[in-house]
Amino acid sequence: MKKQSKTWFVLAITLLLNVFVYFPVEAEVEKADSRRNASAMKQEVYRRLDSIRTTKKKQLLSYIQSIRSRAMAIGQDQMMLAYFHLKNKYHHLTKDIAPPESLVEHIERVKKKIRQHYLRQYLQFYDILFINRDGDIFSSIRHQKDYGQNIFKEKLASTSIARQLRETPGKQFVDYQYYEISDEPSAFFIVPVYKEKVHTGWFVLQCAINRINRMFTEEEGLGRTGEVFLVNRQQYMLTESRFFRDSSILRQHLSKENIERKFALGKGRREVVDYRGRKALSSFEVCRVENHRWLLITKIDEDEVITDHYRRTKRRLQPGLMDLLLSGSPTPVKRDAQREGKRIEVDMDEYRKATPAQLISTYGVSTCTAMLVTYPGRFAYLAHISNIDRLYEGQITNLVRQVFRRIERFEICSNDQRNLEVFLVAPHGETALRAIDFLLEEGVFLSQIRFLCYHDALYANVIHDCLDNETIIEWVLDRESGRSRQQLASTQQTIGEQIKQLIEYR
Repeated sequence: MKKQSKTWFVLAITLLLNVFVYFPVEAEVEKADSRRNASAMKQEVYRRLDSIRTTKKKQLLSYIQSIRSRAMAIGQDQMMLAYFHLKNKYHHLTKDIAPPESLVEHIERVKKKIRQHYLRQYLQFYDILFINRDGDIFSSIRHQKDYGQNIFKEKLASTSIARQLRETPGKQFVDYQYYEISDEPSAFFIVPVYKEKVHTGWFVLQCAINRINRMFTEEEGLGRTGEVFLVNRQQYMLTESRFFRDSSILRQHLSKENIERKFALGKGRREVVDYRGRKALSSFEVCRVENHRWLLITKIDEDEVITDHYRRTKRRLQPGLMDLLLSGSPTPVKRDAQREGKRIEVDMDEYRKATPAQLISTYGVSTCTAMLVTYPGRFAYLAHISNIDRLYEGQITNLVRQVFRRIERFEICSNDQRNLEVFLVAPHGETALRAIDFLLEEGVFLSQIRFLCYHDALYANVIHDCLDNETIIEWVLDRESGRSRQQLASTQQTIGEQIKQLIEYR
């Protein structure tokens, strides 16, 4: 009997130890899995960025090599050399006397042949300048404002071409800078011209940026927020940003600390805050282009990375996400007297719009869900969604889709969508996951969504002030006494932040 009691005692102790040991160990295993998944997610993104970077580098260097070969070939092009010497001599002659008509006609015929030769052999260059030792631009293909001027005098004296010709008159590549004559960024290949081993001047071949820019504006494999671009040594973008309406070439200056660090490293991966203030994963490499160095960067926003990860793994993440969504309680806020203004009220099963001069609200959100979509400083849409909606698997309304279609058609362009903020409000979690899925289908990132829930409330009232971009949620706890708690919606974590917390994203 004593032996049996001892056996049961040992078994009970073993079970208790399993209870207290197993679950903490299991929790630690889950955390380790989350960390590994976050690390694997980053590594996959970086591999994709590295691959795009490598491809673009090959394309860039191949293009530079091809135009360099073509530019250097002009020094051996007998037709171009003959024209250079003839036109230079003609230029000096016309300074002293008026040339005979027959000579003028002959020069015009030769110029016509040179233009045809340019179209066959040198069309990748925007222009070709013919400059003699004195600096006179005595001929060019396009006859722009620099034609007939002297490269070493007046405004042209401060150009990168003039500086290069004064300092190192041999073969050179002049990096991209704004060239006032053609009103665009230009680079130049300088090829010296000799006659019987005597230096007589230069061919200067102008390269527009458009061909390189086209190479870097392809967005395949970069998602909605990824981009690949070039930066010069002065931290200015050499190619267009896909996010700006106006040109960013030689206008958008990037963080000196960030760019200098990358130039120093030469090649690698970094998490940065980019020129739009967005957190991003970046892959970079310094490329040597002739006698200059450019920085090639591929990057993608962290918000898109986290959202894509959630899409792929949401079945595993959703239980933990629901725990976070339902676990919080509102932090009470004190409000000043409510601003006076036109109040727009939204009834059940409808949505309405407010402008910065207006307040918009809806009341009695209990078994329903409220959705507020704001563009700070411009507008707000508020919808009160009931169980007849697609959000509840109903068939009569689809207010999420209707609101976003309205916004897309009449309010914003595609790049502006990142500035939207979405607030979902309900005293329950019934629609949380479906609402998130609906919003992802509309192109919204998790970092733009907040879900506000308070189980102890009977219902919620939502009041948004467009002028201050302030949203107050009034959680009513007792219908008879009107006892309530107010919550400032912007204090709630975004879904993106909650997912990063779940996967221990660092």
